[in-house]
Amino acid sequence: RSGKTYLDCAVTIEAHLAARGEGLLVMLGNTLGTLERNVLESMRSLWGPELGVVRTSASGNIVQLFGHKVYVLGADNKKHIARIQGAAFEYAYGDEITTWDEGVFQMLKSRLSCPHSHFDGTCNPESPSHWFKKFLDSDADIYVTYTIDDNPTLPAQFVADLKKDTGTVYYNRFILGQWMAAN
Repeated sequence: RSGKTYLDCAVTIEAHLAARGEGLLVMLGNTLGTLERNVLESMRSLWGPELGVVRTSASGNIVQLFGHKVYVLGADNKKHIARIQGAAFEYAYGDEITTWDEGVFQMLKSRLSCPHSHFDGTCNPESPSHWFKKFLDSDADIYVTYTIDDNPTLPAQFVADLKKDTGTVYYNRFILGQWMAAN
């Protein structure tokens, strides 16, 4: 509820698609269904007909966004590694990365080989021992933390009600944006 996906849908994804050069475009989510619900549906609401989201393949794995062909894929298990293996991606967007299979993320990193390749993504914090947290703690230049207070569109009473549930791992993760282990 920090607004990170909204910001990406409103600004980040469109900016990177508009600035594309060579290479393929891909969006990944835990499943194709969660990517549709979390990102593509939000983009349709924000952009309307200007977005031009049209599924162009029988399998539903290709959409048109702002006139660009974008592959949309799941990332929740190892079978998805083969779906990106061999490709060269100019831009990749990832939704809820902590729900992905680690091998998919590792393969994706190796596919960002174009001169101006770029990756954007979102996730909610998990355990400090999660594989993605270890990546974030490396020298990677992709990490920004958001909290629920960073989303100005949420009703103040909604935020206040959520903040009443202190002392839980969910409070630390979803309200404060902290990587916390469950007890």
